[in-house]
Amino acid sequence: MSQDLQWKVIYVASRQEKKVFDRLKKEGIAVFLPLTKKLRQWSDRKKWVEFPLFNGYLFVKPTSTQRDEILETTGVVAYLRYNGQDATVKEKEIQVIHTILESGYSLETIHTPDDFEVGNQVMVDEGPLKGQLVDILRRNNESCFLVSFETLGQSIKVELPYHVFRKNE
Repeated sequence: MSQDLQWKVIYVASRQEKKVFDRLKKEGIAVFLPLTKKLRQWSDRKKWVEFPLFNGYLFVKPTSTQRDEILETTGVVAYLRYNGQDATVKEKEIQVIHTILESGYSLETIHTPDDFEVGNQVMVDEGPLKGQLVDILRRNNESCFLVSFETLGQSIKVELPYHVFRKNE
């Protein structure tokens, strides 16, 4: 039966991601909170701080009885909905997020050759993301590639050397 369970997305109150994660974990619910580290400067010190990769969202894999229990958890606002049903996230997309976080790649910028353009679909040929087909949604003045996860309607920037890409033809 656990094979039939799907990852779903819940929206949580502002700045409550870690607290809700802890509450759900304590209740024995499968939950995933992708975190990234950023260096923060205070007047007297610098410190690495963990931030949610997707502000306001957590991934949960509830049983049918846990679905409503999650909604009753303090800090949970609602399930993300798509076409009148709870939005689901494919296991493969969750694995890609895990791979990105574990890769050690910076989640800020990448170097891009001029032959890649917005709208291109490219294949990653090397490294931990090898075999992933990604869409270039935007390039800024630092030539960032944005990798899109359709189910969430959000994108994340992943630093990759441009030589790992090839055009998908």
